[in-house]
Amino acid sequence: MSRTVKILVALFVIAVLWKVVLSGSSDVDIEEVDYDPVE
Repeated sequence: MSRTVKILVALFVIAVLWKVVLSGSSDVDIEEVDYDPVE
């Protein structure tokens, strides 16, 4: 993997973990992230 891709992945992981910590509920966070309109 290129350096840029690794940085982007790291930032994404940090952002998700940060949301989980702030919300205090990983389940709710996962549901929000997995939301996908049918149409």
